[in-house]
Amino acid sequence: MSAAYRTAPPIATLHDTFAQPVSALCFDPVSDSIWAGTETGTVVALHSIQGIRGVSFPVGGGHPVRHISVGNNFVRAYGVAGVGVGSWAKGGMNKWFYQPTASLAAVSNNTYATNVIAASTEDQHVLLLNSMTGAALRQAATSSVVTHLQFSSSALLAASRDGFIRVHDPRSGMRREDGESLIQPHTTGIEDIQTSGNYLFTIGWSMRRGHAFPDPLVKMYDIRNMRPLPPIPFSDGPAFINVLPKQSSSLIITSNQGLVNVVDVSDVANASSFNQLETGSYITSTAVSSNGSYVAFGDASGAIHLLTATEENGDQETELFNGFEGQPAEWADVPEPVPEITWTDETPLNTIGMPYYNELLLSSWTPALATSPCPPPTKIPPQILSTMKTNDNVAYAALPKELRGRRNRVVQTQTREARFRSDKRRNESIDMESLSLDDSAEEVPRLYRKVEIEYSKFGVEDFDFGFYNKTPYSGLETHILNSYTNALVQVLNYSPTVARLGRSHITTNCPREQCLLCELGFVVRMLEDARGTNCQSSNFCRAVGLLAHAQNQLELIDYGGEPNEIDYAHKIQAFHRFLVDHLCLEGNAFPHNPEIVKPSNSPFQSELHSPTQSPAAAPITQLLGVDAKNVVVCTNCKAVREKENMTHVVDMIYPRKPLPNEPIPATDFAGILQSSLVRQLSYKATCQTCKSFATFLSQRSIPTRDLPPVLAVNASVYGEDSLRFWMGGPNGEPAGAWGRARNEGVGRGRRFLEERVEICGHVEGVDDPDTVEYELRGMVVQITAKDKSSHLIAIVKVPDARSESPWYVFNDFVVRNVSEDEALSFPGAWKVPSILYLERVDIRPKLDFSGLPDGLDPSILCQDTNISINRDQSLIQHECLRFEELPTPGTLVAIDAEFVSMQQEEIEYRSDGTNRVLRPARLSLARVSVLREGGVPFIDDHIHTSEAIVDYLTEFSGIRYGDLDPRLSRHTLTPLKVVYKKLRLLVDRGCIFIGHGLSKDFRIINIFVPPEQVIDTVDLYFLRSRQRRLSLRFLAWIMLNIRIQGIEHDSVEDARTALSLFQAYQELEGRGEFDRKLDEIYREGKATGWRPPPVEAVGSGLAGAMTPTTSPQRGGTPHGTPQGSFVGGTGSGAVSGGVVLGRTPGLRALQAQAGFPSAGQQIGHSRVFGSGGFGPGQGGGVFGGGQGMQGSFVAPGQQIPVMGALHGAFAGFNANFGPGGGGVFGNGWGGSEDGGSGRR
Repeated sequence: MSAAYRTAPPIATLHDTFAQPVSALCFDPVSDSIWAGTETGTVVALHSIQGIRGVSFPVGGGHPVRHISVGNNFVRAYGVAGVGVGSWAKGGMNKWFYQPTASLAAVSNNTYATNVIAASTEDQHVLLLNSMTGAALRQAATSSVVTHLQFSSSALLAASRDGFIRVHDPRSGMRREDGESLIQPHTTGIEDIQTSGNYLFTIGWSMRRGHAFPDPLVKMYDIRNMRPLPPIPFSDGPAFINVLPKQSSSLIITSNQGLVNVVDVSDVANASSFNQLETGSYITSTAVSSNGSYVAFGDASGAIHLLTATEENGDQETELFNGFEGQPAEWADVPEPVPEITWTDETPLNTIGMPYYNELLLSSWTPALATSPCPPPTKIPPQILSTMKTNDNVAYAALPKELRGRRNRVVQTQTREARFRSDKRRNESIDMESLSLDDSAEEVPRLYRKVEIEYSKFGVEDFDFGFYNKTPYSGLETHILNSYTNALVQVLNYSPTVARLGRSHITTNCPREQCLLCELGFVVRMLEDARGTNCQSSNFCRAVGLLAHAQNQLELIDYGGEPNEIDYAHKIQAFHRFLVDHLCLEGNAFPHNPEIVKPSNSPFQSELHSPTQSPAAAPITQLLGVDAKNVVVCTNCKAVREKENMTHVVDMIYPRKPLPNEPIPATDFAGILQSSLVRQLSYKATCQTCKSFATFLSQRSIPTRDLPPVLAVNASVYGEDSLRFWMGGPNGEPAGAWGRARNEGVGRGRRFLEERVEICGHVEGVDDPDTVEYELRGMVVQITAKDKSSHLIAIVKVPDARSESPWYVFNDFVVRNVSEDEALSFPGAWKVPSILYLERVDIRPKLDFSGLPDGLDPSILCQDTNISINRDQSLIQHECLRFEELPTPGTLVAIDAEFVSMQQEEIEYRSDGTNRVLRPARLSLARVSVLREGGVPFIDDHIHTSEAIVDYLTEFSGIRYGDLDPRLSRHTLTPLKVVYKKLRLLVDRGCIFIGHGLSKDFRIINIFVPPEQVIDTVDLYFLRSRQRRLSLRFLAWIMLNIRIQGIEHDSVEDARTALSLFQAYQELEGRGEFDRKLDEIYREGKATGWRPPPVEAVGSGLAGAMTPTTSPQRGGTPHGTPQGSFVGGTGSGAVSGGVVLGRTPGLRALQAQAGFPSAGQQIGHSRVFGSGGFGPGQGGGVFGGGQGMQGSFVAPGQQIPVMGALHGAFAGFNANFGPGGGGVFGNGWGGSEDGGSGRR
């Protein structure tokens, strides 16, 4: 072979019909063949220099083949579409095909360690694949999409779209972070890279005058330190580069126009050979044979041009691509010829026959792929058989009446196991254990599987929580973000000492807007009062998110990700420390902390609690604090120093397997817990005494008597090594497979965790001879399903439980009693402990909680708690209670609340058009109004929130932008915690709440009101047989003859309406007419569509009459609801609260004829709404600070034309809507009441 290349005859046999570009080329290293990729996504084998066509196969995607790599027994290829990369045998049979989740961007043309190839995807990842099986071995993220990959002897080089080449570790795919791992040879993009020995060659694009331009240089780098070397000039613009085999210093550079330059990179100054290909199009691909004797160039017209370095002998048949014959080419199998059949009318059809085969047919499915056999058809009922007739081999019979609608119908199987209270077909006798709550994990018992709330058309209130919990202990709902904390909340709720602190803290005047101890206390009170009714801890979860975000603890926030992507065991233990730290800080009233734990005789504790030296620590610290001294000893000079060490949470440390010459450590629970308390550590540092770099030994020193009343323990089970200590129980492997127990050997069948455990302290390097007993109160456990999704449950010992076993499992809203063995055993890896709470038995009766505050201050109901700086006095509707008005048990109060949306609901839309609610909208309390029995509000608070509001729901809440902002609100604005305390105080004082739809309101507020303290007009005006509940708006119209909620909802108006409905109910019930009236209401509701009918016309023209309407008396004070209606010529609007409501064409016509401003314009400071009536405008009434309006009307029964702009006095009666707060109508007609400076 000479150094110069000559032109050989091209191969033009790639295409039979029309020319297609040759998108990829590769010589076969062991056969006299070349493999070509086409524009349509097909790989074709061309044998010998004559280009005899052989095997062809598609690579998938139908797009051009981008890359081909050929080995001894495989062909690897992938297309431009990036559907996937595959490996085929040379006969065309596919071996494997890897399809990533995102499109492929590049695949390396060489391997690392003989069986690893690299690939990149469009979602900025680098993959390492097994070249033998196609399995993904590693995956690493990149900062840009990788377009070229190349293995060198010690690195993986990745060229990206941003023009950078980054060095990755070939074993892991991770980018190397040292300073020599990043270069940018081309500013716009990289066209190709090649490696040879320690050299890296690159070609690409650069910017010239704002446009991408082919870089006329081949850049060269030393791979060892990524140092640039002198570039190789190529003025025609390099498009392809290839390294010559067996001549590592020679490089072939090719342009799109067919100019080929063979250059020696070690001596660029020497003359190099140039060749110009004879092509009428442009070059699209190149390849070099295994010995460099042939170079192939594919062009856009479908031809393959050849350059050869062999000597010309005139005989093409003897020329070989690789210089040797190699393996014979594999040809496609030729099917056997079909035998000729002479076809006549008598030829039997079975002459064709079945082909002979000695392998299983594709239709012979294995049992794993075969579906279950179809059930046999149902038997024909005997009453049909007895009447059946036959005609022409067809049997028929009339279908009996009793079978109509039942046959030939698909049997509906219940796939959804959720139960709804509105479902009439539900079977009350079915037990929860007979249902599978989650079929994704067969090895997890049903009780422990993840449960989800389903949503019917009636919302979450329709979900039958009672089916999943038949105990007197309440569960917590799961559809709230950060509800993973439910399990820890339940453990703390049933830890009496911690729960006692929470209940006490809510009675204090806590200044913090977000306080976890307050929210924990509110949840504890709610769970305590609910007694088995499901609850939700949305306020606690909201505070968790806000505080974690404020402290940049973003890993504690649940953003609603997939359960199999979250390690909830690690998450809840991190949150446990976060929570305890906050409880300690928020409950600290230093120096006025009460002394809960009396000081012992210990020198450590006695000094800490000495009344002459230091006040008591925070209550949580007194209960959970491990107050020890950390003793540090230098092993070189034996110097000893001590320092105070306070911790609230103990992390368990598991012993490693000892060496043969080491003592065997204790491996039972008590021994591991005690060693975790002492926490022996060793580390290296410079000793301040001997001034040498020495090893230090550190351990805690704490006497037994100073161990805390409550031990909060993080189990720290993060792997199989630590989990095997817990594995054991009645059906599991023995706990402690090696090692010893403190008192006796742990054998098969013995649990690792016991209900009670004895531990001792550690003083002066030895165990304290005294021991104390701790009792397990509860624990948080992670449950991991078969699909690796996990969730948390609580297993607690309920104090004073009236059941066979005191142990209960709280799986969110599923609560069930279990045995002690089931509660404390860990039979498999699906059940992993996370947090444990243990209570010291001997000190429990000695705790003194008498110094803690107990009971809310009732004066909060008498105080103005406004925090708005721009409150409008004219908008104040409530009068705070006087001290003598404080409610007593049985006091009737009316209540209504309005809410805003903090998060939109998440809905899954299916392909069949149906949808499913994944998570409902998260609502937050925005306004609450509580009225005296006489109808006068004493609470009318808007609720301050610092969260972003996604929807004010103004149509239903009446809340607008700025109403909840202390700087902008014109209303009485109060913190949520203060409002909660007011409501909590009303519940505790035995008030009876009257309202409409209160169960949902109380759920969202996070307060439980005993059923005997609730009178809900939804239930009063309800016929169970009709399965229809009536709206407040409809009841107000049909029972009270008033129209409410015309434009917006108003909580004062709604609460007052509910109070009037209750009074009407009492009146009708007293006369024995309520049942008859309720039937009439339902009949009328069905006729009107369960809503007030539109106002009907009663006349024509502009004449009309003022007609009074009567309703039950409500209060007789200026706060009473005005009654009456204005009936116009073509419409009417109800007068309520000084507001003319309704969408009335009559009033629109009246406005037009009278010369009033058009709809939507301002009259004084009141507003005429576009619907045609007088709306509440800015202040909620027909009032204003301007001129107001006057008009002339006539008495009932008379008609006169309306003149001019209706200026003047009323004819039938005089009314002046003055410039003040606006006049209001009184009850009935003939009364006179003042309203601001207006009058009637």
